Amino acid sequence: MLSTIKTWVVNSALNRRPIAEWPLAWVYAPKPGDIEFALRNTIAALFALAIAFWWELGEPQWAAMTVWIVAQGSRGESLSKGRWRLVGTILGMVSAISLVAVFPQQPWLFLPVLALWAGLCTGLATLVHNFRSYAFVLAAYTCAIIAMDASAAPHHVFQIAMARGTYIFLGVICEMVAGMVFSQDLPRQARKIMRARLLDAITSATAAVYDIVREEPPPESDVRAVYGQTLTLHDQIEFSAVEIGRNEHSVQYAYATTGILSRIMSRALGLKARLAAVPGRSRVSQTILIRTTEFLSALPQRLALAEDVPEARDQLDELIAQCVHAIGVTLENENAAGDDEAARTLAINDRIALQGLRLILGEYHMLLTFFHGDEQRKLRPAHYRLRHLPNWRAALHNGVRTSAAIVLAALIWEMTAWPSGAGFVSFIAVVCGRFGTFENTVLVSNQFFYGACVAVLVSTIPVFLMIPVASSYGALALALGPAMFLSGLALRNPGTALPAASFATFFPAILGLDNQHRMDEITWFNSSMALLAGLGGGVLVFRCVLPFDEKRVCRIMRLRVLTGLSDIGRGVRRSLDDNRWIGITTQSMQRLIRYAGRNVPPLVDTYLHGTLAVMTMGRNLIHLRRVNAEPTMPDDARAALEDMFSRMATHRLTVEELRAVVGDALEKLRRMEADQNNAASRLALTDAIGSLLIVSTEVNGNELFFDDRKFDMAMLLPSIATA
Repeated sequence: MLSTIKTWVVNSALNRRPIAEWPLAWVYAPKPGDIEFALRNTIAALFALAIAFWWELGEPQWAAMTVWIVAQGSRGESLSKGRWRLVGTILGMVSAISLVAVFPQQPWLFLPVLALWAGLCTGLATLVHNFRSYAFVLAAYTCAIIAMDASAAPHHVFQIAMARGTYIFLGVICEMVAGMVFSQDLPRQARKIMRARLLDAITSATAAVYDIVREEPPPESDVRAVYGQTLTLHDQIEFSAVEIGRNEHSVQYAYATTGILSRIMSRALGLKARLAAVPGRSRVSQTILIRTTEFLSALPQRLALAEDVPEARDQLDELIAQCVHAIGVTLENENAAGDDEAARTLAINDRIALQGLRLILGEYHMLLTFFHGDEQRKLRPAHYRLRHLPNWRAALHNGVRTSAAIVLAALIWEMTAWPSGAGFVSFIAVVCGRFGTFENTVLVSNQFFYGACVAVLVSTIPVFLMIPVASSYGALALALGPAMFLSGLALRNPGTALPAASFATFFPAILGLDNQHRMDEITWFNSSMALLAGLGGGVLVFRCVLPFDEKRVCRIMRLRVLTGLSDIGRGVRRSLDDNRWIGITTQSMQRLIRYAGRNVPPLVDTYLHGTLAVMTMGRNLIHLRRVNAEPTMPDDARAALEDMFSRMATHRLTVEELRAVVGDALEKLRRMEADQNNAASRLALTDAIGSLLIVSTEVNGNELFFDDRKFDMAMLLPSIATA
């Protein structure tokens, strides 16, 4: 039999794949780190449960649940989540006591106010980031859980709230202690991991830039993936800061590095448009472009060791000097061309390409400076940090949805007089609050529901077979430990992480653990049905109440970025911040990418393509603003650019009008450059011409995105988006 199985495996496709890629490999071939994570948190959860039994707490399972809720992939994440969970719990305790005290005998004053509080917290959670969002969410559903538990005995609300807080504090402390025991030299390891992640992001971005400089641009999905990687890395640095120290220079420099990576990708997209707009170039620019590709191809390997970074930066400075010298050569070539229009055009094209290359090399210089983290230099990392911008519309939708769902659940409880109705309302609050801030709420809540279903099924084994015959805590731990350990392994597997989080959270809750008695079958059934009904109701709420509509979001986000272009035209000060502009566009893209997943539909792909174009246009218009303010810019050119900006700012232009406005300014600047004798002014003019060429190229290549009528038609007929 064993030989038959061995022969089948050897001859099957599995033999040609690493064992880590086999189905369910996370169960029978887990990584050492996954085993350590599952074992550590299983021990911590059982230890917290033992203390809760020892203290004779009323619902000891909450201590074990908290351990699994707080447990994260890194110590920084766990510490951050534990800290904000304590903050959210305290807010929820205070609000629950206050609500029950104000409305002790008026259920239909109490329930709507509870719904409003939960909606407010969910809305605020949408506006903030990382586990600060979790604190607001926890304040919402902790209040609901305590208030619903106290609805039958309002005079005991303080004791119920304090008991709830005790479970949470106990679970958080046990998880933190277990993490400390298993962690060694945490700051050094955190720095090492942070640097490795930064290097990985630099490698991905540099690979895309390398292809663009070679004029073999990568697929747009690769560019979007780099932006997604930088945003994710920017979020992860906050957790590294918990391990290292928030005020450490290395943390601030890491934030700046991720921001500069986004700026580099934006410059790279602009360079792609520049090179496409000036195809006829001489060896003057081609030589520098070739040297740049050689530098970029070797850069990731040279950054692997920290001591090699200064040498790489010195080589980059030499390359920048060569680029600047080549720009000067193009001026000489243009002067020597005389009346030879072809030679003059060739020199101008070289200069436009080299000026774009100079911009991106300058960004790389700042990248290497912050990546190396030279503390002796007076650096300003805050200037390059990405900006997180609040989404007020999404906050309003999430708040209204949560409030409406809780009121509806309370109405069902009132009409049916269901004995487990209070738990049903609590679970609705948990689902709507916890997942309201996610992009694809339907997918996330579905997977959470599936995990709860598995928890209910698995709970039948300890509830019906093992706990009734257990006479000691050791026997109980033996009954619960294997399921907890497997859920810990599943939490570390990306494909099962969400259902596993639900399983680990609700499995202890369904067991009905208590010092004085065990759960009978009827109580188990009612509790399980309340849990599944609450989670299933939450899924229906996300499908029916203000559901995520990709068409509506595309319209809103498109209007937002186009309005940003108008703000740049008006010269609104906050719109002229590169980091803010990149933040607006990349965050809107990332929200849709997370919603769509791997299979991006044509409509979303059209929106993402147009948004990248608008981001590139915006950065070059901001650059034009700066170039136009330089003293070397001729007055008539400055007037022409100001006229273009004023026409762009007056109202939303059609595609034809935008094309005409940019083309008119471009033609004027070309004529001025031909008549200009001053070398500095000629450099400023070609710099402006290069930026205008990028804007013109992006407008011509994204007519569907800029044309309101065609974009609306694409909303109705997605097939148009692929045309």
